[in-house]
Amino acid sequence: MSKRRTYRFAAITLSLAMLLTGCGKKDEASTGTTEAATQATAASLTIGETSMIKGADTISLSKDGLVLNPLTGLWIDEYYENKRPISIQIENTWAAVPQYGISKADIIYEMYVEGGITRLMCIITEFEDIERLEPIRSNRHYYDRKATEYDTVHVFWGASDFANNNDLYGGHFPNLEFIDLIKEPGGFRDDTRKMPHNAYTTGEALLSRMENKGFSRTHREYYTRAHSFNNEFTEIQGNPAKKITINFRNNGPWFEYNEENKTYDRFQFEGPQIDGTTGEQLTFTNVLIQINSYWTLAGYEAAGSQDMDWEGSGEGYYCTGGKVIPVTWKKSGSATKWYTEDGKELKMNPGKTWISVYNSKDGVSFE
Repeated sequence: MSKRRTYRFAAITLSLAMLLTGCGKKDEASTGTTEAATQATAASLTIGETSMIKGADTISLSKDGLVLNPLTGLWIDEYYENKRPISIQIENTWAAVPQYGISKADIIYEMYVEGGITRLMCIITEFEDIERLEPIRSNRHYYDRKATEYDTVHVFWGASDFANNNDLYGGHFPNLEFIDLIKEPGGFRDDTRKMPHNAYTTGEALLSRMENKGFSRTHREYYTRAHSFNNEFTEIQGNPAKKITINFRNNGPWFEYNEENKTYDRFQFEGPQIDGTTGEQLTFTNVLIQINSYWTLAGYEAAGSQDMDWEGSGEGYYCTGGKVIPVTWKKSGSATKWYTEDGKELKMNPGKTWISVYNSKDGVSFE
């Protein structure tokens, strides 16, 4: 863009000179440091936009009544600035499809539960007007621990014994705030579907429960943004990934790259994964694959309950634009961060992200 820009900064914790120096240095903006992230963001501002620098990990941008969504890097209504999202447990078996409302998710996690099936955790910022989120199923402890990284209000329909006794009511995770719809108002049953595949809720009901429980609508002080984004779609230099296959054995999911839209279409159970509300296929700009270890939870062997540890580090893959690159992840502090092979923080393309947590690199293929 060649037009001269005017910038207005409030609550400045970095000097104006530092910002202006970085505006033209795109190479430095890829370093993943706080300064470089600020510089890259400032370089994309246009006349009339404002930047509020709130801390080392929080840069809030506004433009014509819009703000950047920290989960997608896309512009959304300024009403949602610093608003906490929900995370909700969605069933992902053949009996559960089509699912409803999940295309509104900014990020979707897919992980194993017992019996070799997967369950989805949908993280949604703009949830208040959703008419139906269905089918909701029970929580597992490693889902709610991931939910605390995003400072969500975690929503589910019942929970495993271990989660109930430790995370939820054992007080082991004081940052965890949740709504258990099997015990609280706000959950409903869809008479057109069989139990237990028919539990649902609405955005209005969840907002009411949050208010009644006294949950903060804005992010709490410990929250750190997990993902960084490019200012605009940027091609990566990697190997071909026009088709991504992940060997979850129950649903056999894969993604196909849509050249026209620059997104990945999601498939499972031998066909497109559809949101029943819109009738449209789920699509994602980014696909992250996190390699992590699952094992049978001690004391719960008969039920086949799974366990995993989010702490530490590991390997993975980042897919966008029909290409794939190897990445690493590291969890220290309140959020998991992603890095490229050269050690720089990964910058994803603006858009929605699917994250599959798989237990072996051998079960992931790219074509």
